[in-house]
Amino acid sequence: MTDTDANNPATEAIPKKSETGPRHGRVRGGLAVILAIIALIASGYLWYVMFYQSADLFTRDIVGALDRIESDSNQALETVANTEKDIKALKETQDAIKASLEKLNSDLRRNRMEWSLTETEQLMIIANNRLQLARDTHSALAALRAADQQLQQLAMPKFLPVRRQLAREISLLESQDKLDISGVTLRLVTLAETVDNLPLALDIRLREIDETKTPVKEGDAQVASADGNWRQTARSLWQDILSLVRVRGDVASQRPLLPPDQQYFLRENLRLMLYGAQQALLQGNVPTYQQNLKTAQHLLKDYFDVESQVVNAMQAELARLQAMKLLTEMPDITGSLAALRRLGEQGEAP
Repeated sequence: MTDTDANNPATEAIPKKSETGPRHGRVRGGLAVILAIIALIASGYLWYVMFYQSADLFTRDIVGALDRIESDSNQALETVANTEKDIKALKETQDAIKASLEKLNSDLRRNRMEWSLTETEQLMIIANNRLQLARDTHSALAALRAADQQLQQLAMPKFLPVRRQLAREISLLESQDKLDISGVTLRLVTLAETVDNLPLALDIRLREIDETKTPVKEGDAQVASADGNWRQTARSLWQDILSLVRVRGDVASQRPLLPPDQQYFLRENLRLMLYGAQQALLQGNVPTYQQNLKTAQHLLKDYFDVESQVVNAMQAELARLQAMKLLTEMPDITGSLAALRRLGEQGEAP
């Protein structure tokens, strides 16, 4: 080796490389041997498990088991597909039921509103009939208030004009004088039913005549028996003539007497006047009502006992009924009904 070769680094590195090569080879070989041993041990353990612990694996029908597994998988897939179809059909049915329920609820709400509106309209009609036909402000006012409560429960803004008109009409009826028409008619009926119990002036006159007859004294009876029958008859006749002739200072206050067969017609005429006053009151005919009551008072004064308590009570009641203030014209409460019907026609228009 020359000096040049000794100083060359390449020449120095050659022997070093030759020394590390065998070393790496030995390491690799050792690792390969170790891995082979581990694989051999694992294979032995696997064979041990297969031959001793799971020896029945070689006797089983693996292919049949795989076929059964595949068949079960197919059945499971088919069941899943059928289940999905059933779920889809159930969902469609559920949607249909939901739509039907929504339609039913909508119909029920619409029917409930229609029923409430119909009931409100009927209440308004009742109010108008009671006011115009029976002149009963109490019943008309109660019907209008009930109609306003029905509209209030609906809570819809479109009914506000109707409620505003109802408020005006209710206020108008409340401002009117309160007259119980039903009570007045019942009082007239009660008076008509008591006509048969009123004493006539004829009964009082006959009783007065009976009281003025002079009774036959005991001495006169003895004289009559002594003188004979003709004297007794003559005396009785004279006493009757004296009892028929009386001088009274109150001739002007005497009332005309009626034959007994005409007393029935007198009471019926009085009863007819009372029923006529009742009918005129219900019809709003105030002049006829006043005239019938006046005629009834004249009948009581002319033909009945004015000193009787019953007759005086009826006279006072008739005077009180005649003095009542009656409305000749009823207020108009048809505005709310017309407004409600206009809203109904607008709702029905397409």
